[in-house]
Amino acid sequence: MKELHIVKSEWIEYERLLEIDCKSVILEKNRISDEQWNLFLKKWIAMETHLNLVYLDLDNRELDGFRDRVLHDIPYEVVDEGKNRVLKTRRNKRKKISGGIDIKRIDGKTATFFVYRMLSEERFAMSIH
Repeated sequence: MKELHIVKSEWIEYERLLEIDCKSVILEKNRISDEQWNLFLKKWIAMETHLNLVYLDLDNRELDGFRDRVLHDIPYEVVDEGKNRVLKTRRNKRKKISGGIDIKRIDGKTATFFVYRMLSEERFAMSIH
């Protein structure tokens, strides 16, 4: 499946998240805890899950809070706001993004966490490049 978009994803638990095999995953209103997102990202870094993932929308989150609560024991790099990159967003579109937070997978792929505006709301996402 190319894209999975669940508007009310409260019922998606961590174990189910690990079973999703899509390029683009959008989970609105998810209830996955910060600790579980931390474990998910560690598995992604180790190439134990979501090898085909290109885009993950994590719903409404604040970038600094996510860094402090989820990435606290994962190596990351804060990208300068002056650095612009074109990253994939939902529906395989591309958007110019300033700054963000990067983590690296063991095969060298980079995931960038960023906040962007879509219509009247801010979205928090991870784009893999």
